[in-house]
Amino acid sequence: MRHLPRRRTWSIGALVAVVVVAAPIAAQAQPRDGAPAVDDSRATPAIVHESLEDALAEVGTTPAGFRTQSVLADRLADASDDYTVRFPEAFAGVRIVGAAGQVAVVRGADQAEPLIADARSRGFTVYSAPTPARQLDQTAERAQAWADSLPPAERDGVTAIDVDPSTGDVTVVVEDSGAAPTPPADLGAGVRLAGFRPAQGSLGSGTATLPDTQSPTIPDPGTLLPNSMVGGTRMYVLSPSRTVANWCSLGFNGIRDGRVVNITAAHCSSFTDPATGRPVFRPGTMSEDSTSPRLGTFTSAEADEALDAALITVDPEDDPRFRNSHVLADGPQPLPLSGTQSPVRGQTLCKFGQKTGYTCGKVSGIDSATPGGVRNVTIELCAIAGDSGGVVFSETRAVAVTSLSNAFDRYDQPYPSCGVARTDLAARGAVPLMVGVTVGAISARFPGLQVGAS
Repeated sequence: MRHLPRRRTWSIGALVAVVVVAAPIAAQAQPRDGAPAVDDSRATPAIVHESLEDALAEVGTTPAGFRTQSVLADRLADASDDYTVRFPEAFAGVRIVGAAGQVAVVRGADQAEPLIADARSRGFTVYSAPTPARQLDQTAERAQAWADSLPPAERDGVTAIDVDPSTGDVTVVVEDSGAAPTPPADLGAGVRLAGFRPAQGSLGSGTATLPDTQSPTIPDPGTLLPNSMVGGTRMYVLSPSRTVANWCSLGFNGIRDGRVVNITAAHCSSFTDPATGRPVFRPGTMSEDSTSPRLGTFTSAEADEALDAALITVDPEDDPRFRNSHVLADGPQPLPLSGTQSPVRGQTLCKFGQKTGYTCGKVSGIDSATPGGVRNVTIELCAIAGDSGGVVFSETRAVAVTSLSNAFDRYDQPYPSCGVARTDLAARGAVPLMVGVTVGAISARFPGLQVGAS
């Protein structure tokens, strides 16, 4: 899904903090009329899987299969770049179905037959599609320009854009609150209601306490410092006024301009503006918990609210703890990364977030017909409040950071666990979904960013 400006509200928010209510405050998420009060500060653990292998098994694959799909995704992305240039009228996109890489072809178009022959020579299968990739992406760009031109109150109702090469459809995905207007007919895009929300709880700093149960601790893996901070680790973000804090998950470590940074979601440092009642980015500070010293800071210069991406500058004295390319994966052993990857529709990806641990699922939505242009990716996996900013990966490749989720009940409150989310969403004819902001888009937004700090 193509990135678009998103609403940052406490009741309709983006996958951030564990809702730990210390005291009623103005910025805290409030239920709709009739909704029960929510306080999960002493809730049972929401960790779904403490092992990557178990998370993969739940979606019917293995570490070997995960690796094979990662290699296949790279091959498809390379072919996509090639075909976009060589066969612009015939190439429509790529996807993974089972163990097969597939190339979408506009049959009857100029050079369709040479494209089919080339795809098959690379071991891919082909399927028919109605619209060239470049036309789909042009429509998506027009849709984004339309959304960007809307007044703020209406623009906030547009969640994302979905490009589907198999049908030739470009769809504007809007919140089900009715805030966004219907796209004009001449745009060539459809519209679909969705329940994605940023879910950002907050707590008063003076009375903040940690929940009794936390995500798995990081053991000493030998090659890392015993207290290393790796992707997926819990972080505590304190507002500049030191009156409100958010729980989030660390993203990927990196380096920019010689500084060690962490790549995460911008809304982790969003706090309510008293004048407007709307959450806005404020450069907060990051630590491990409410009683720990500061480890780094958000800055306005390295935050993009529309993209929902930000870089945390790590304090120099704490550089060694972040100077690694690992994420919390593969059970208790942090997983070292070996680069980045663009997501492909149908690919299995996994995430680690401090609230729910590891969950995996297939890519069901992208905002570009070509993998290299994907900014936002939708995945059929569970992520709930507290997972925001965490890592999304393919085998050992960095893919995205967690941004949005549909794991909210009918009162717009985040579900306490993935089990509850799956059951309740199934009754409503839905499945858990999350949206991630790709590292490719974040790197493009912040030139010179190196993903991985080892």
